[in-house]
Amino acid sequence: MTDETLVTARERASSPFRRESTGRFRNRRIRIPNEINLKSCGLLDSRAAAVHRATLAAFDPNDVLTYPILQPVYSTLADRFGVDVDSLVLTAGSDPGLNLLTRAFPGVSRIVLHQPNFDGWAKFAAISGCVLDPVAPDPETRLFNLRDLARRLYAGAPAFVVVTTPHSFTGQVHGAEELAELAAAVAEHGSLLIVDTAYLAFTEGGEELVRELAGLRHVVRVNTFSKCYGLSGARIAVTIAHPAIARHLFDLDPEGSVSTLALALLQRSLQEQAVFTKIWADVRQLREHFATEVQRAVPGWHARPSGGNFVTWDVPDRTAAMAASRYLLDQGVVVRDLSGAPGLPAAVRIAVANQPVVRHVVAALGGWYRGEVA
Repeated sequence: MTDETLVTARERASSPFRRESTGRFRNRRIRIPNEINLKSCGLLDSRAAAVHRATLAAFDPNDVLTYPILQPVYSTLADRFGVDVDSLVLTAGSDPGLNLLTRAFPGVSRIVLHQPNFDGWAKFAAISGCVLDPVAPDPETRLFNLRDLARRLYAGAPAFVVVTTPHSFTGQVHGAEELAELAAAVAEHGSLLIVDTAYLAFTEGGEELVRELAGLRHVVRVNTFSKCYGLSGARIAVTIAHPAIARHLFDLDPEGSVSTLALALLQRSLQEQAVFTKIWADVRQLREHFATEVQRAVPGWHARPSGGNFVTWDVPDRTAAMAASRYLLDQGVVVRDLSGAPGLPAAVRIAVANQPVVRHVVAALGGWYRGEVA
């Protein structure tokens, strides 16, 4: 007897549980020995690993036997961001935080955002019943303009308005004045501005660019610690919102999936701020060197200014982007081919890891180019 024989004709015809799934977001990652993942833009720095190693060595397994105590981390983060504790919501990574926002306000029907953008927004839209209302970059400059978001916003009903700064595909950073202007437009329209700052630590003076937004009733900041503190595997992030907004998120029990171990790793990282501040400064310096050296090794590749821990190059055509990405994969280096995304007809994004990895990638790309033109 099969499962199908147990399903009634009525269920087969109309049951909502009979719908096929695409399985699009299933995690199928595998670990390949000696492979270097420069696609996900994690913080691949031995100093960060040393901090986490010390945390794990001192971690008391008995703490896993009870539910986590979040208050010490909340207090530290409140001091760090200069906000009240009641403005903070911890989640197991930024994805749950962004998802919570769309679920907490079911009356909102659209998400206005620049495209390309974080793939998860399509998932959150599907979960919440929202429609994505994408805005492409300027066709001439291929840069994002926040006023374009405001114009699209005013063409319809109140919406979630999403800004990622630095942008996760291009590294583009938005200034304090343009963010404030958009925030004012969002407030006037009765909408909610969501600012994703996953890569902001790698922008010099980045916190100053968003400081004036803190505490505004119509602005929410979502900040993962995956990139800045090398905690991708720990899954922990914070949402910073006006307490009136934060209360809506707490109605959905956001803290239930935050683990004691993730809290310990984050707390120790925050205590070792000097170590990470030095790492971020080194990444910024290495990022500029990386961009210059690749342009020298591969004529025709042009680096975009970046505020993240990665560089995106515009390349001559999609064939070159695909060939270079495959060549690097053969050398054990995974990168992201962005070709075909809005404003990115042919482009490759590569994370900044450390000096030996940068040298390896530059040499590999130089070898690929020489082989292509030989």
